[in-house]
Amino acid sequence: MTTVSPVTAIYWGEGGEYGPFDVQQIGEWAGWPDFGQVQHYFRIAANMTQKQFAAVYGKETKPDGSPISIRQVRKMERENEVPKDMDKRKLIARLLNIPPMLFGLATLEEVILKPHPVQAGVSLATGYTALPKVVADTTKYQSNIRTFLTLHYTSQAQSTLDQITADIRDLESLESQTRGDLQYHVQELLCSYYLLAAKVVRDQRKYKLSHHYANQAVRVAKATKDIDLIANSFYLRGCAYLEWGTHGTLTKEGVFKVQLDKITAAIRDFESAKKAGENTEKSLHPQLAGTIDMRLSQAYAAHSASTGGVSALAITLLDEAEKYVDCESINDPYERHLVTGELFGFVKGRYHNGKARNLTIAGRSGAALKELATMEGLREGTVGKHFTREQTWLDIVASDIYMGLEQFEEATKRAKNALVVCQDIRSVANIAFIVDIHGRLLQSPYKAESDVDELGDMVQEASTKHIE
Repeated sequence: MTTVSPVTAIYWGEGGEYGPFDVQQIGEWAGWPDFGQVQHYFRIAANMTQKQFAAVYGKETKPDGSPISIRQVRKMERENEVPKDMDKRKLIARLLNIPPMLFGLATLEEVILKPHPVQAGVSLATGYTALPKVVADTTKYQSNIRTFLTLHYTSQAQSTLDQITADIRDLESLESQTRGDLQYHVQELLCSYYLLAAKVVRDQRKYKLSHHYANQAVRVAKATKDIDLIANSFYLRGCAYLEWGTHGTLTKEGVFKVQLDKITAAIRDFESAKKAGENTEKSLHPQLAGTIDMRLSQAYAAHSASTGGVSALAITLLDEAEKYVDCESINDPYERHLVTGELFGFVKGRYHNGKARNLTIAGRSGAALKELATMEGLREGTVGKHFTREQTWLDIVASDIYMGLEQFEEATKRAKNALVVCQDIRSVANIAFIVDIHGRLLQSPYKAESDVDELGDMVQEASTKHIE
């Protein structure tokens, strides 16, 4: 994954196939790509060290065939001191398989890509007699996605969904016009949008649409051949299936009805995410590996619980996930979203949160309560706007745990706390969780208590506003 900083980057060749490379600003090569950056790019692509290049270049250019100095190679690449002699430049191009047009052996032309070109079907092909300098300004989309991500995790991003879908259309248009490195950059951005859109609509319980966006993310990720993106996209599609299968249908009594086929599809996607790094030199990022194990554990627990069984694998996966907690933290929120599917990393709080949830599903509410106590201890002093969504989910998990322990008064109290915030952030999916808890309270010995009636009134008001 090569995340480009939010500035206008210049790509080169047909459809922006190579780059980004800086534009030379002065001298006879002004307007051309920085040849030193080009040389560095293709040397790395050729899996050749500076020492190896120094040897093969010296063998071809020095009378005694001795290597040139490493310092000379560095000056070529870092200070753009590529030989002006055309024969030597052609030699470098041959040794590193650099397209001659990138080394000044062509004419220069500029191509500016727009999301929706006026003339459909305009060809960007120029052969090897001209070097297109391709400008595709993606700074707006890079800035927007960061804003949308923060908004989603601190409150809600439903109000931006129209802008998100408009940006997706623009990026899809750019994807069809680009090639190579620029296309990869556009696809990475597009994938980040698909993943966010899948979460936003999933929070509205639009599970079919969430699956659509996640499925598009899988398509784009496969095209990039980036292992992290592929695994993350399978993971998010699995999340759509899992929540669709466990929380997609409410009975007339207000209790969730499990759809086993969706849960089975979720397990399949989570397993595909785990296997994405197999038979490659790159393994999954540990933050993503831990997150996948937690969700896979939940899926196995839900499947077993719905069929009256107990899944030992669900518990084993919880133990396996623990070793990834706080491993190789990613500082940049956008990169974290692309690699792990979450804005927050796989930290202790998230681990204990997920473990408490999964143990509850597995019917082990006593063990889940211990995880809840640990989780709430970790959260002391960290409440605030950035943890609004997380704190709400904590209350829902706690309510579910107390339901399992038949501590109905505390379960009702936690559900009421969560519902107030759920309405503020318009989290339809979490409101549905509370509808389910209220439905189960009405089937419990606690059903006639006044606080259950109060929760029922709150649920009725929230459902009228938010749940179709």
